[in-house]
Amino acid sequence: MPAYSGKFHYLDDQENTVSQGPCQFRFDAETAIVTPSGATPIAFDLGDVDRAVTGEWEFTLTLFTGRRLVLRQFGAAFGRMSEELVAAWRDRTVRCLLLEDLTEAGRYLGMAGMNGPATAAEIRIYQSNIAVLPLDGAAIQWRLAEVDAISFDEATYTVCLERGSDRLAIGKLAKKTDEFRGRLSEALDALHTHEAEALHAIFPFLNPDQLQLLLVAMPEGRSVPLAGLATIHPQLPEALMAHAVSPAAHPYFDALNARATAGGLMTGYKFICPDEVEDTPGGDDVDKEKEDADTLAQPLFFWFFFLLPNGRVAWEATTGSGRATYFFDAPAPVDGAIASLTRGLALVNFRREPIYLPDESLERQQKFHRYAIGARKLPDLRTLRASFRGRAIHTNLEAWTAQVQTAAS
Repeated sequence: MPAYSGKFHYLDDQENTVSQGPCQFRFDAETAIVTPSGATPIAFDLGDVDRAVTGEWEFTLTLFTGRRLVLRQFGAAFGRMSEELVAAWRDRTVRCLLLEDLTEAGRYLGMAGMNGPATAAEIRIYQSNIAVLPLDGAAIQWRLAEVDAISFDEATYTVCLERGSDRLAIGKLAKKTDEFRGRLSEALDALHTHEAEALHAIFPFLNPDQLQLLLVAMPEGRSVPLAGLATIHPQLPEALMAHAVSPAAHPYFDALNARATAGGLMTGYKFICPDEVEDTPGGDDVDKEKEDADTLAQPLFFWFFFLLPNGRVAWEATTGSGRATYFFDAPAPVDGAIASLTRGLALVNFRREPIYLPDESLERQQKFHRYAIGARKLPDLRTLRASFRGRAIHTNLEAWTAQVQTAAS
């Protein structure tokens, strides 16, 4: 951790001076430390920095608490320090956006804005996601499967991505514009091709037109009404359940289906990564060495939402075994609530600790701290955690049923 000598100015959220003076400044991949001369150091996680604005000779870091740290008078080393600090902050932000285990396809400097003015940002394209990392604005990450449309404005040389009512505009990429468009298109085409291959293998009875309809109706990473798939092919709902619900999951699936409202069953799928392993019945400490072989043998990870009469939903992952049922509040409109829950689950790659661990566990345990930061930065993850009402572990049907009575009520 190299040390830089300069001066600092620490201000509260009302712009009042908390402390200032000469200091040593150090940072690594996760942590930054300001050590004032003869005073108490200021240490913080780089992920806790919401904004990092560089000036000609001044660097201002805005923390999630609203306090600001201004670094100045670092002499000739300032340029190198600021470049390294921005790079470290962006990499840490990516980790806290829960993207660090994804394959990166490219990164670009330009201007980006969602539903409003654009600001300078680094844009990173991943195999399945896109991230926008502005210096003076909130970080954004979208799953490419959620993108409804992409357009290009020839007049402004701006690429626009649409997701529901949200519009993400990316421009000022200079000579990299065509490369960016190409990489983004390649990532989307690869995702869509993978979807078509996987669903064709599972549902070979669908003709090409029916498969196209299914790809539109149920893209990867979204939850859709199961009954509605019958309009594509009458055998489709039954075939999906036969493929997606493992023998070990069937007793729990059937019990939840009996509780659900009429037509209150939604389903979805995503592609499996080897590290996306769910709960075992052992409690909060999940042994990652004991991955479920049945799950990893499946090309897709399926789940179901069961709409319950009391305004709650049960979420059940049915591919493989050794999981738990999760219960969430789902206020009206239910479709919108489930869409948000699905995005939240996808943001954490369907890992379970970020859902059920209490706030103090996420904050206090270093291995989970990035989830606490992610919950501050990602609205859908905040909604997911706020909506969580309990879980029932698949130890045996009797014990699970007792837990369901509590969590579902």
